[in-house]
Amino acid sequence: PSSSNSTKAVVSTQSTGIVSMSITEKEFIDRVFQFQQSNSDFLNWESVRKHHHSASNYFLRKKLRKNCWIIACSFVAIAAYLLYSVDIFNLVRSVDCLVPASETLQDLCRPVQEDCSYCKILKIHVRSNLSDEEFVDKYAYSGLPLLVTDGMRDWNSEKINFQYFKDLYPKSKDDDFGDCQFFPYRTNFTHLLDVFNMSPERAAFKDGTEPWYIGWSLCMGRVSRELRKHYKVPYFLGKSERPNDDWVFMGSPGYKGAPLHIDYVDYASWQAQIRGRKKWTFAPPPECYFECPTSQSIVVEPGNVFVFDSNRWFHSTEVLEGEYSLTIGAEYD
Repeated sequence: PSSSNSTKAVVSTQSTGIVSMSITEKEFIDRVFQFQQSNSDFLNWESVRKHHHSASNYFLRKKLRKNCWIIACSFVAIAAYLLYSVDIFNLVRSVDCLVPASETLQDLCRPVQEDCSYCKILKIHVRSNLSDEEFVDKYAYSGLPLLVTDGMRDWNSEKINFQYFKDLYPKSKDDDFGDCQFFPYRTNFTHLLDVFNMSPERAAFKDGTEPWYIGWSLCMGRVSRELRKHYKVPYFLGKSERPNDDWVFMGSPGYKGAPLHIDYVDYASWQAQIRGRKKWTFAPPPECYFECPTSQSIVVEPGNVFVFDSNRWFHSTEVLEGEYSLTIGAEYD
């Protein structure tokens, strides 16, 4: 190609050899027709047709390359705008996927925590008789794990057990379970009703039966209303709201609970230990490893309420020997 609006077209003839001209496509066609009028017998028309076709293809390729560059630059500009002006992470979280992302993939793609000050002194505070004012001032949004030993004060939760849930829920998968989430963890359950339909021996954690640990959200209005007759928001949370569904976690004694993970929920949360004993292990995210202690554990006893920000801390649980573990919890704001 030559400068600006011209290109070099080559015409081959049998008699005169190679003729080179720096012309535009239109000029090339005009000169071919002029030459036709004066040299009709002299011109090799097959050669002209061939090279005219090559020149036309060149112009077409040139236009296509230009259009491709425009499309590519437009795509890059749109992608840059989305990255800097839209919360891509939360946008993707809000979209249902055909294939759910694994915990490992979510952990790799999570937003990096820029402030590690909350975990520099990894101390799990243990309190009782905690006023709602002190809770808000010292703990609510600090990121510090907190254990309140009398957190289930004035609850009537003695009736809440495996059989209570089995009687409370529908008996068929055809019933409307809404969009309730279900976490089977390391079990073979695929639905909450699979849990309630297990053998009585396995449900009672008899020796020789397969252990299990599961969790689910209380998104069915009838179930939530009935269950909340037996528990309420921990007293130290005052008038704080429960912006999302409550959760239940239940599992075998002496069995691993949730593996080490970090959550992707909207707020910090609390979890009440209704039955059994559960060991919690906390670790800071990798970006805070050089500023914070590696990990710390605490055992939560029946009647305790544990408060923590599961979006900041990697955490795992283990049900200790004795009675099976049953907890209820929720986010707070």
